[in-house]
Amino acid sequence: MSDKYRIVSSLGTGNSSEVFLAEHRKLKAYRAIKRIEKTACEKQPQFLLEADLLKNLKHPGIPTIYDVEEDNENYYIIEEYIQGQSLEAYVLDQDCISIDTAVCMALQVCDVIRYLHEQKPAPILYQDLKPEHIILCGKRIVLIDFGISSYITTGGNTFQNFGTEGFAPPEKYQGIPCDLRADIYSIGKILAFMSEKMPPGEFQYLKPFVEKAAAYVKEERYSSIQALEADLNGLQKDYDQNFQQTQNKHLLTEIAVAGSQRRVGTTHLAISLTCFLNQNRRSCIYQEYHDSDCIRLLAKQAGSFLRKDGSITYEKFRGIPYYGEGIAKKDPAEGLYVQDYGVQVKELSEETKKMIVVLGSRQWEMEQAICVLKKISMRQNLVLVCNYGDKARAKWIARMYHHRVYCFPLDADPFRMTGEKRRFFQKLLRQEGWWNH
Repeated sequence: MSDKYRIVSSLGTGNSSEVFLAEHRKLKAYRAIKRIEKTACEKQPQFLLEADLLKNLKHPGIPTIYDVEEDNENYYIIEEYIQGQSLEAYVLDQDCISIDTAVCMALQVCDVIRYLHEQKPAPILYQDLKPEHIILCGKRIVLIDFGISSYITTGGNTFQNFGTEGFAPPEKYQGIPCDLRADIYSIGKILAFMSEKMPPGEFQYLKPFVEKAAAYVKEERYSSIQALEADLNGLQKDYDQNFQQTQNKHLLTEIAVAGSQRRVGTTHLAISLTCFLNQNRRSCIYQEYHDSDCIRLLAKQAGSFLRKDGSITYEKFRGIPYYGEGIAKKDPAEGLYVQDYGVQVKELSEETKKMIVVLGSRQWEMEQAICVLKKISMRQNLVLVCNYGDKARAKWIARMYHHRVYCFPLDADPFRMTGEKRRFFQKLLRQEGWWNH
């Protein structure tokens, strides 16, 4: 291999190949370099087919091939380095995945596979579609490792020994020629893999599509990737409509959240509560009632979308940043609002409004927390929450002020719904009579 690349580290190894992270010395850009032994290519020439397949493909979900080099012993495929987290790692790290997230990712995979299947003069069969080969780069997914992908003819593809157990279709192990429905089977299995972390109620909407995509007999599967895409798009639309129709109009419409002082987790809790309610089919919008601009910064880090109406969306979160006093904050017909007042506890004089106050539980925060408690402890419709998972401090406050105090778990990501946070919100809302789900 030429000396224009500096090898940084090994990214992974296979039976006859190894992938390296390398830096282009002049461009100062990272590349992935796949080294393939020539002796392996003599026995199985399809190993070099990857470069031939990718060199003419242009799609944001497919790595770019920059060059192919060789020496006496190896071939080297130099391609775009895709930096991100695999779908496998992402799912294993989640406590809960919403149907919106699962369908959104599946549709992006479908888009890449459709592009491959529509290639001329012959479609391309990916063959090894699995969560490990799907990389999440922010809001974009990229397929990697086209090492066993191949052109497919009218006779089908008979590389039965290729693929990964659990995601490869049964015909690969039965000596039956594979066609484009092999990739559709794998997408169904990927959806099933994600569904293991979905709420049971949401999976019921998705289950028929998963079963059809991953049918054991290939003739019973979707006939094309376009048909699967159409059904998944229709599922999203139907689910959203049903979501709106099942709202309970008799429940509360506003929950105010404030904190005893800055940096005690007020915005964090308000965002998490919004995500929880939306995940449980209670249409909810977060509203920022202070000018810290915190929600915009957090949403930007999470890779959210700014809608034309000025709201911010990210998976199960929808929020309205603070735009100033002169801007209307809500449409009363839209449903439940979680209102983030920051440290403006005194602004919440309306006794009928449901109110959550987040209290700092660390030693240096207690003086301000006690000061706030003296002013609001007799207020109606008040819920006290102690942060950082400090149960001992929560019990002490409860004894001192004869008021129930909840303990919000220590948490890093406000947009991620963990099992611990889900149980926290279920307990709080049910005990306070604010939720009858």
